[in-house]
Amino acid sequence: MKSDGIMEFTEELKVRSQEVHNVSDKLFNSALSVALTDRNVYRMAVYRFYHVFLMIEDKLEDLRYDCDSLQSVYFPNLFRASEFEEDVQFYYPDGMPEELSPMLKEYKLNIDKDTQQDPANLIGYLQTMQLAILSGGSILRPMIVKVLGLKDNYPNGVKALDWPEGFSTADSKKLYKERLNSLELTREQKDSIIRIKMKVFELNNKLIKEVTHSQISKDVAWKYLERVLFVLCLIVAFLVLWFSRK
Repeated sequence: MKSDGIMEFTEELKVRSQEVHNVSDKLFNSALSVALTDRNVYRMAVYRFYHVFLMIEDKLEDLRYDCDSLQSVYFPNLFRASEFEEDVQFYYPDGMPEELSPMLKEYKLNIDKDTQQDPANLIGYLQTMQLAILSGGSILRPMIVKVLGLKDNYPNGVKALDWPEGFSTADSKKLYKERLNSLELTREQKDSIIRIKMKVFELNNKLIKEVTHSQISKDVAWKYLERVLFVLCLIVAFLVLWFSRK
């Protein structure tokens, strides 16, 4: 809050998106508990967020020279797509999926549409995703390494959540906040970025559901198949026993 009582832009972003943020946190925590019991679920999530960061970072590179606001929040040291790509290669040694999932396609359509309306709208995506890694990466990393048994391969599998020696997440967040609050944005632009930030949480929620639901569906299918095979085995055993008595 400024001394004149006017709320800073970063505070507005936090306050106005808090409700949907809380919902997203609950879903993420629930999904994480599933992902950490199955490496396949986790790798599907890593693959999806690799593409999300790649889309956002590529768009930033394309637009930053034509938008002063984007140039102000251009922090190459916060880019994570290349690290996510290495993690994806670790989890998919035979090659990552080539086809984008339905939700990744929807994500891309939203980024393209929003930035066509105003390049500054990309800030809603940037701020949400980059600060999420800055704030939560160091907390999640040791948990994932332990539960998924990655200690012998460290940092492979969690490079996107790792930072180089000497990197300060606190200093980076402080600078990010200062840059955001110094942007010369109209009221309309601020409102649009806040709406997009809220939408990013919703898009992430859909991505998480896409991963967990696809795996749950497979698990249900296998359980159904196991039951069918069990019944068939009983039928075959009965027929063999019946014909042996003939």
